[in-house]
Amino acid sequence: MIERKIIIGLITSTEYCRQIKDLWDVQLLESASAKIIANWTWEYFTKYDKAPGKEIETIYYSKVKAGKIQKNLAEEIEEDILPGLSEEATQEEFNVKYLVEETEKYFQSQHLQQLAANVQALIASGRITEANTLAEKYKPLSKVTGKITPFIRTIQQIREQGRPRPTLLMKPWLREGQTTIIYGNYGSGKSLLTIAIAYVLGLNHIDDGDIGPWVVKNPTGTLYIDGELGEQEMEERIKCFEWIGTQRKDRTIQVLSIPEYQLDTGDTFYLSHRENQIKIIRWLQEHPKYKLIVLDSASTLFGLEQENDNSEWNNKINPFLRDLRALGVATILLHHAGKDNKRGLRGASSMGAMAHNIFRLTVPKDKDISEGEAWFKLSKDKQRSAGFTFRDFTMHFTLDAEGTETHWEIS
Repeated sequence: MIERKIIIGLITSTEYCRQIKDLWDVQLLESASAKIIANWTWEYFTKYDKAPGKEIETIYYSKVKAGKIQKNLAEEIEEDILPGLSEEATQEEFNVKYLVEETEKYFQSQHLQQLAANVQALIASGRITEANTLAEKYKPLSKVTGKITPFIRTIQQIREQGRPRPTLLMKPWLREGQTTIIYGNYGSGKSLLTIAIAYVLGLNHIDDGDIGPWVVKNPTGTLYIDGELGEQEMEERIKCFEWIGTQRKDRTIQVLSIPEYQLDTGDTFYLSHRENQIKIIRWLQEHPKYKLIVLDSASTLFGLEQENDNSEWNNKINPFLRDLRALGVATILLHHAGKDNKRGLRGASSMGAMAHNIFRLTVPKDKDISEGEAWFKLSKDKQRSAGFTFRDFTMHFTLDAEGTETHWEIS
């Protein structure tokens, strides 16, 4: 019953949406159909700053037409849920303050129950240390309070925090908490390069993991968020690097493929939505051995409408990059070059301001890119540290005769 009340509140009340925005987490709902409808309302609210109201039915039919919802769920929503919701929403007057209070109580309860279930699952599988760590790191849900005073500190107070210096993951440029943008034309090899980086960082034996002048110093796990390739192509590409060696189980590449996620959940997933950013941050907090995240790519994951508008970048991407920096997670963000690849990074000037490193992939004129999987020159547009130790190089990816192993040559 409470989830139904929550959905009605999301559909009908802009004020309700605004009051629970900082607490919202769709994963705290139990009903699959409620999650789908809730995601639709937040998508609408984020874009238009108001509740959808009667537009919810139009949204539903557009999702069905686009094939973004499974048939069985579509039938359940159309036949059993939407008609009743529409009638209740028009007839019922509810107390926004009361519903907000009840939503907070329900979410707190769900949050605790999910923690208990996760801890119990770890115990049942014999992973006692991980269960303890998860329990110790538990924090009650809380809304953003706006209190900033505790975060205004003197230099001495900053020193007393004892925060460790960012660890160098791959010499000379990849450090925890830093953002790197890798860009180039479509098909230039950006995804292939970052998969190679993610694979060698997770190897059992780091001596096997150098990529030319780039040397693995501190191995780590990688979360790869894929907005373009899909699970099957990601699996095929990762498999072709297995000849190098075996990844450790606690730092093997993990993939969130948005195409499959959307099809299975009906949720139009964009990382520009704050609730989705928080989900990723929570996952990384629960997996502290994963200190690298790959975002492939900026345009597909964040749904940028006007890439040359600084506000697009500042409002949709920068908050997430700041979270990752504070968490000490290195970020590799893939993006596309301008139309002729001569004007550099495509999009607004504020893109470069947040990045510690910007690397460009270009196809050398004397190379035939059809010979292999990719052939590019990698050069730097920006590097805040170790600039004098960075050297441009050309990288050529090829498949073996059986098409099962990806190898590379560097010059």
